[in-house]
Amino acid sequence: MVQETSGPEVLTDVIDVSRETLSALNRYVLMLKDWQTRLNLVGPATLPDAWRRHILDSAQLFRLVENPQDKVWMDMGSGAGFPGLVMAIMGVGEVHLVESIGKKCRFLEAVVDALALHDRVIVHNERLEKMTRFKADIISARALARLAQLFDWGHPFAASSTRWLMLKGQDVEAELAEAQQKWAFEYHLHASLSDPRGRVVEAWGVARKARK
Repeated sequence: MVQETSGPEVLTDVIDVSRETLSALNRYVLMLKDWQTRLNLVGPATLPDAWRRHILDSAQLFRLVENPQDKVWMDMGSGAGFPGLVMAIMGVGEVHLVESIGKKCRFLEAVVDALALHDRVIVHNERLEKMTRFKADIISARALARLAQLFDWGHPFAASSTRWLMLKGQDVEAELAEAQQKWAFEYHLHASLSDPRGRVVEAWGVARKARK
């Protein structure tokens, strides 16, 4: 049996969530642990600390969005649903989970079924480059690619008002400098609630620089 190193309190101690939301998140964590025995959904070493490493890490983005129930959210490279599926459970109005690996999409669809999220969540089993374009209010990603590449993939789905929320590690300053070579944007760095080394990049006004 896996020895748990964190539980729901790591979330509820810092973010106010309803009893119904906490119950749904708990069911999600239980499904993650069950499916992990058959599929490699997350790093095995992170599983005992799933509430901090995955749920809190994702849920912290919710507090950065004004009127989330009215937003269209696109999560690039959703994997096991972090952060996008957590955002849907927290109450975002419409969430698009984009994941190219079919096995992971089956897990996402199973969670959507179990939590009756069909009215708010769409799972896209395809590559970003081949998707039908739509405009998202929020674009997110975690552990997918460097910031410059994320801007490149997500830009066709962004409007001038789109906010980008990217969960990043200790190399964030280098990624920002690299991205600024090709992209113009404003940003704010938020300290991570789940990892003292982590940062959340909140960016807006993302536009490709003209080639010189």
